[in-house]
Amino acid sequence: MGYTHYFTFKKTKPAAELEKNYQVAVKHCQKLVKAYYKQYGGLSGYSAHTKLGAYGGLLVNGKGNDGHQDFSLREHFTQNFEASYGTPGFNFCKTARKPYDTVVVGCLAILKKYLGDSIEVSSDGDREEWSEGVEYARKTVKLLLLNPIQKRERDAS
Repeated sequence: MGYTHYFTFKKTKPAAELEKNYQVAVKHCQKLVKAYYKQYGGLSGYSAHTKLGAYGGLLVNGKGNDGHQDFSLREHFTQNFEASYGTPGFNFCKTARKPYDTVVVGCLAILKKYLGDSIEVSSDGDREEWSEGVEYARKTVKLLLLNPIQKRERDAS
């Protein structure tokens, strides 16, 4: 299947609180995307959806051969349930470990910070593979972010 990140939105709090937290998270993700683009380039699809200070959600991918699958966040929290793949709120993004993976991982760490138990995040990658993206987001948007991927216990056999 390839290297994929999975994220499932959950309605665990009042809708107004979730929407407020989601909007803050999306704005931080927008800042992250713009900073990455200015520093490294290599992104496509972001400009139409990331006007700072305005609603609009997020759509980002790598550019050309550095692209794989779009990472998207809808304009409003509840809209993320509309494009589910069989399970309400379920989403995924295959990055194939291409450079824009840094942005996707950073955005997922930001979402986890602001949504807490209202988003479940997992990945084909391990905690170490997420370190660069989480650290880049931490430095760029100046937030205390935790790596949402737990350490995996390796089979001793």
